[in-house]
Amino acid sequence: MKSRTFILLAGIIVTIVNACMYSNDGVYTVDPVPDDPPVVWATTNLDSIDNPVVYDSLEVVYDISIQNGKLYILDVLVGNAPVYESDTTMGSFWIYSYDAEVPGIDTLRMNIYYSSNTNSLADVVGLEAQNIGLKYAIDFTWNIK
Repeated sequence: MKSRTFILLAGIIVTIVNACMYSNDGVYTVDPVPDDPPVVWATTNLDSIDNPVVYDSLEVVYDISIQNGKLYILDVLVGNAPVYESDTTMGSFWIYSYDAEVPGIDTLRMNIYYSSNTNSLADVVGLEAQNIGLKYAIDFTWNIK
């Protein structure tokens, strides 16, 4: 009998007493303080070559440095076709003669997505990015001998 009375009394107290209260009268604002903006350097082995030729395949070696930020993703396209994707700052990939739709000059685009350092909520969770792009003219001359 005592346990039933105790449970009934505890239930009444829990339903009557508010454990926390919400008020929508207050406005809570936070102004994020941005860090220094990221500084990005990107180099490849194609930097000193004019219109590198792809007869069969061509290795592209890259090195990306980001000061005050981090790399999210590197997206590489030949024309509009994706050929490589990575989240590492150093590496290499191969492009092949069949990556081009037609023989001739095509564009190799390297899109680098990195953190913005705005300290906004989107930046903190990794959903706010800035990007820069590198473009190289690649000669996909299909000389079959």
